[in-house]
Amino acid sequence: MRRAGVLVGAALVTLLLIPGTGAAAGASSSHGAQTRFLGLARMQATYQRLHERAVWLGEHPAAALPRPRAASAGSGPATWSTVRHLQQISQDLLPPPAGSEGDTEQEPDIAVDPNNPKIVVAAFQEGRFPDIAAADDGYATSHDGGKTWTTKPLPYLTQSVGGPYERASDPVVAFGPDGSVYISTISLDQEQDVRTAVTVQRSDDGGLTFKKPFIVKLDTDPAVFNDKEWIGVDTSPTSPHFGRIYVVWDRINGAVQPPELKYSDDRGKTWSRMVTLSDVNALGTIPLIEPDGTLAVEYLNVNNFDIVVQTSTDGGKTFGPVVTIDHCGATDPPDQRDGGCIPNATVDPTTGLMYVTWTDARFRSDGLDDVVVSRSEDAGATWSSPVVVNADGSGSGIEHMTAAIGALDHVVHVTYYTRNKVNGQFGRIVRERYSVSADDGFDFGGELVVGPKIDLKWAAQASGFYFLGDYAGVAAAPGAAHPVWCRSSRPDQKETYHQTTWSAVIS
Repeated sequence: MRRAGVLVGAALVTLLLIPGTGAAAGASSSHGAQTRFLGLARMQATYQRLHERAVWLGEHPAAALPRPRAASAGSGPATWSTVRHLQQISQDLLPPPAGSEGDTEQEPDIAVDPNNPKIVVAAFQEGRFPDIAAADDGYATSHDGGKTWTTKPLPYLTQSVGGPYERASDPVVAFGPDGSVYISTISLDQEQDVRTAVTVQRSDDGGLTFKKPFIVKLDTDPAVFNDKEWIGVDTSPTSPHFGRIYVVWDRINGAVQPPELKYSDDRGKTWSRMVTLSDVNALGTIPLIEPDGTLAVEYLNVNNFDIVVQTSTDGGKTFGPVVTIDHCGATDPPDQRDGGCIPNATVDPTTGLMYVTWTDARFRSDGLDDVVVSRSEDAGATWSSPVVVNADGSGSGIEHMTAAIGALDHVVHVTYYTRNKVNGQFGRIVRERYSVSADDGFDFGGELVVGPKIDLKWAAQASGFYFLGDYAGVAAAPGAAHPVWCRSSRPDQKETYHQTTWSAVIS
């Protein structure tokens, strides 16, 4: 295996077919699902390969490239420096199923109603299983702009809450133009059978309650695994596809892993035929919707670690060629899965500018990551060279992880975790940080440390690694940013895990 390289070839086949070896071992169960569920084993091998490459790059740093347009400490608009309503918004209180990590929440996302910025909804996993997914997904809702929150498990989804599926994962939130709220998930069984589904649930009361899941795509073939979906809704009155819901994901089927899309024009009740965007092996698909209805889908090419995008001008029916945004050179701490090269992306609905963020070590000589942002002014046809968000550089001892991005009214908000490395060793304390650009993403600064420290001692585990999530979230509202992140900390009583979901309002 070329640990820093591209595809694994025969080594990957070995991982998938020999019981109890490598990444595939995490799929084992008392019912022998590891040998039956090859789609799941291939998915786990992909994440293992991403992590191994990122660890190798961190341990073998290349010469640093010239640092572009570096942010400087204290730069950025002073108005974006007030943190209000900092609080824990949810805790996993579900009875933990056998084998799960009770009292854990991870992988959060957040969205704001574009017509009523007082309504904010977040979603997250609850009760992580160490091999894959969680006992259920949960949500938290605020109707006063993030001041107070209510939180519940997502109903009717998994067996923990009276639903049909054994586990759920990858929750993502989006608002419709009529105020409806949509949470998409990956739902799966791996014990009694081998099905995976992409599902969507809708709320018609501003995220207070959710209906039973609509099935976007369901597979029962053991060679297939649906993974890492994302949802977006066209909320622009000037768009010919106003109100259309897009769900995108990667679908592992044997040796291929292409990006897929379906859309709905009736609030999730029925879905279009499945559209395969390309033959690229993909991960981290995100739909980006322009004010005129143009749709772009960005994702990571897991064969060569390029971040790419494809554009549709007919509402997702057909797509143009694959356009490379940039190459990802992310590194990872050896003991933490932090999303690595999985990008995050957004569109500023005011300007139509698209933004993609990820972490990358190319501008440092110490093997640690910066947060970088690239932007497009032409609906994804061309992309800028990446801008570094964080002010620190080589020698600071700070690793930057799990970047998220939101934009509105020419202001771009970026959040990320940081972790210190001292004398060659990573500490166990992680912090949530925020940086801002007030000039359409050209320059960033004004970094804030948001919230109390995160102690990985009590963090959830994913395949033996500390796990806060492959992604986190930040939503832009008029005059405010709403970050969401997961915090592991010392529990009040003796237990192995304690990981909760937090948010704040930055204004």
